[in-house]
Amino acid sequence: MITRILSASLAAAALVLSAATPAVSGGVVERDLKAPSPALGKPLRYSLYKPAGEPAPGTRWPVLYLLHGGGPGEADWLDAGGLATTMDKTIAEGAMPPTVVVMPYAGNSWYVDNPDPQGEGLMETAITRDLVNAIDRSLPTAACRGGRAAAGLSMGGYGALLFAFDKPRRFGFGVSLSGSLTQPIAPQMTSRLRRARTFYDGAFGTPFKVSRFNAANLFPKAPRLALLREKPKIYINAGDHDPGGIVQGSTELHLALLRAGVDSKLTIVPGRHEWPLWRRELGPALAWLGPQLDTTCGAADGVAIVKSTTTQ
Repeated sequence: MITRILSASLAAAALVLSAATPAVSGGVVERDLKAPSPALGKPLRYSLYKPAGEPAPGTRWPVLYLLHGGGPGEADWLDAGGLATTMDKTIAEGAMPPTVVVMPYAGNSWYVDNPDPQGEGLMETAITRDLVNAIDRSLPTAACRGGRAAAGLSMGGYGALLFAFDKPRRFGFGVSLSGSLTQPIAPQMTSRLRRARTFYDGAFGTPFKVSRFNAANLFPKAPRLALLREKPKIYINAGDHDPGGIVQGSTELHLALLRAGVDSKLTIVPGRHEWPLWRRELGPALAWLGPQLDTTCGAADGVAIVKSTTTQ
C-alpha cells in the first residue's frame, strides 16, 4: 500500500489535541467527531475544518469532502498536509469562498462498499449518504451538487473520483491528487493480478476478486458520464515521479473524460508520492475549485435552495 507516510508519532499527537482548536488564522478545526452511519452499523469518525463566524448574507458554506490515502487516517490532511493553513490562506486571498472541509476516516477501504464480514463495510454509502446528510443537518451548508466536492490523494484520489462518477447529483466536482487510477484487470494481466492480491487490502474481496475490482473501476464508468445532462467537473494532478503507473493512468482517464464531454483538467508536475507534493498541489486544486462553487445553490439565479437528501 502506498501513502503510509505519516509517522506514528504524528498520528498519536493528533489524538491528544483538543476537540476544537483554532486554525492558524481564521477557521476552526474539530477532531475526533462522529456521525451516525446506518450503512456501517456504527458511527463514522471524521475531522472538520469550518470557517469562522457565519456565512455571508444570502450564502451558505460549500463543503469539500477531503479523503486520505492508505495509512493513519483522517488526521493526515491536518497534521502532514497543512490543510487549515492552506484553507485560511486560500479563503483570505479570495481564491475560494468560506468552505467547510470534512475529512472522514475510511481505513483501507478504498472508499468502496464492501459487504464482506471482515471488510471495512459500506464505506461509499456511509460517506456519500450518511456523512453528507449529517453535515448538511448540522451546518449551514450549500447542500447541492454545485456546493459539494470530493477530493483526495492516492487511494483517496480514486475515492474522490468514484464519488463524483457514482453520485453526480450529489458531487459536482472531483479532485484527484496522485490518485490510484488504473485500467481494469484483464485475465492475461498476471503480474497485475499477483500484485492486486495484496495491494488492495481486501477491499475487493479476500481473496481478491477481479470482477469486483473491475465493477468499481473508473475507466468503464467514464464513458457513461456522457449520458448525463449535468456532469461532474474533474481535476486530476500527478507528480512526474509518482509510482505505479499513476501518471499514465491519470493521463488516460483525463482523455477518456474529455471524450465523454466532461470538463476535465490535468496537470503533471515535478514531485514524488509524498506530502511535499500534496501540500504544494492542494493550493492550485482549491484555486481551480473555489470560483466554481455555488454558495447559494442557484438562489442567486432565482432558484430556491433545496437540501439534497437523496443517495445520489
